[in-house]
Amino acid sequence: ALVATPGGAMMPMAPPVAPVPPSMAVLPSPDEMRGVVEVQEPNDRAYFRAKLLDIDPSGKKCQVRYLGEAEAVWVVLHRLRPLPPPMTPLEMERYAPRDGDHVEVSFCEEGADSQESWWEGTIQREKGGFYFITFPDHGETGQTNEVVEKERLRPAYGLHPIQFDKRNFPIPPSLAADLKATEGSLPKLAKLANLIALNISSDGRNLVAIGATQALEMADALVDMHFHKVPQLAKVAKQAQALQGKMHGVQQTLSSGVIEQFRVDGSQIGMLVGVKGSNIKKVQGMPGIKKVDVRQDGMVNVYADTREAALAAREKLEIVQDRIAVQTNEIGLIIGKGGQQIRELEQISSCRITVENATKEIVVIGLRTSVEKARALLTYTIETFKEQRDQEQQIHSLSQELYQLGVPLGAQSYEQGYGYGPGMGFQGNVNRGRGRGAPGG
Repeated sequence: ALVATPGGAMMPMAPPVAPVPPSMAVLPSPDEMRGVVEVQEPNDRAYFRAKLLDIDPSGKKCQVRYLGEAEAVWVVLHRLRPLPPPMTPLEMERYAPRDGDHVEVSFCEEGADSQESWWEGTIQREKGGFYFITFPDHGETGQTNEVVEKERLRPAYGLHPIQFDKRNFPIPPSLAADLKATEGSLPKLAKLANLIALNISSDGRNLVAIGATQALEMADALVDMHFHKVPQLAKVAKQAQALQGKMHGVQQTLSSGVIEQFRVDGSQIGMLVGVKGSNIKKVQGMPGIKKVDVRQDGMVNVYADTREAALAAREKLEIVQDRIAVQTNEIGLIIGKGGQQIRELEQISSCRITVENATKEIVVIGLRTSVEKARALLTYTIETFKEQRDQEQQIHSLSQELYQLGVPLGAQSYEQGYGYGPGMGFQGNVNRGRGRGAPGG
C-alpha cells in the first residue's frame, strides 16, 4: 500500500529502513521541540512531525512545515495533536505490549534527512521478541502486516485536539534584520512565556505567538523586552556566526588532511613568523602545506595533505637552541667592539645570540636553519681568527729568523698584535716602516 507524504510523493506503507529505536535515540532538547506537533495522515492513521507556524483568521487551519522539508503547507486544525510524552528508559524497559494492544510503530524513509513517523496498528502476536503488527489500510487488501522489534513500539496516543489562541506582534522595520539574525532565541522566549510556538511570519512583518490566553499575556511583556535587546543579541550572534564559519573552514581543512601542532615561547613568535611573515609564507609555499596558523599564545597549527609534509613544515618553523663552547680569548672576538660583531651575526643569521661567560658558551636561539647558519658564521669567525693568529705567529717567527741572519726586511717588517675591526671583528697590526731595531733605524 502507498500513502502520500507531506511533500506529495508516494511512499510504501512500511519503509525498508527503521529509525534508531526510541529507547536508544538521543532525544532533542525541549527547546528544540518547542512548537513541534504531529500531523495525522488520516487514510493510514500515520503521524508526521511538523513545526507549527501560523493560524489562519478563521482558526480552522494551521500553517506547518514538516521536519526535513523546506516549504510550509496549510492543514486543517483537527489533524494536529501535541507530541506524545516520551517514554523514559525505565518505562521502555517495563513496557510489555500484549496481543490485541493498539500501538504506534516508528518508521523513517531512506536518506540522511529522513524524519521519523509513527503509524497506528494492532498487535496480532509476539514471538521471540518480535511483534506481528496489522496496520489499517484503505487499499485493496484492507490491511498491511509487518514484523517489528519492541524498541520501535509505543502505546497508541490517539488524536488529541489542540486548544490555543494566536496574537501578532508587529515587528518594527528597523529590527527586522536583527530579529531574523536572532531567530534561534525565539524558542527560549516561547518557553519563558509557556507558548506553544513563537515564529516570524512568512512576510516578516509580525512575530506570531501561539498558545493559551494567559501565555499570550505573558508573551506581551517578554516580546517588548526582547525587541529592546535584539540589536545587541544580533551583534553577538553575528560574531558567533563568523567564528562558526571559521571553524567550519578549519574542519573542512582537517577532514581532508592532517594537522601538526606545537608551541613556542610567546617571546619567540616574531622570530618564528619572520619579517612581514616571510617565514610563514615560505612554509606555506612548500608542497602539501595548506595553511599555517600562529596564535598569540605561541600555539602553531600546520595544516597539510600528509603527515610527512606537516613534519617537514614543523622542522622549518620550530625554534631550537644551540650551545657552542668557546675559549676565553674568543669571547671578546664574538662580541666585538661595543657589541658590533655579535649584532652583525644576529642580523645575518636572524637568530638571538648571547654569551654565557660562566660556562664559556655561545647560546644561539632561532629557527633550525637559522641556527645552523649562525653556527657556521660563528665557526667561520673563530676559525678565521685562529688561522690569522697562527699566520701572525709564523710571520713573527720568520721575521725574527731573517733579522738574525741580517736580511733587511724593509716594508715587510711585521710586529704581532691583535685588535678588533669591522666585519669579522679582528685585524692585525701591521708596521708600515722599517723593522724595529733594523740597521739604519
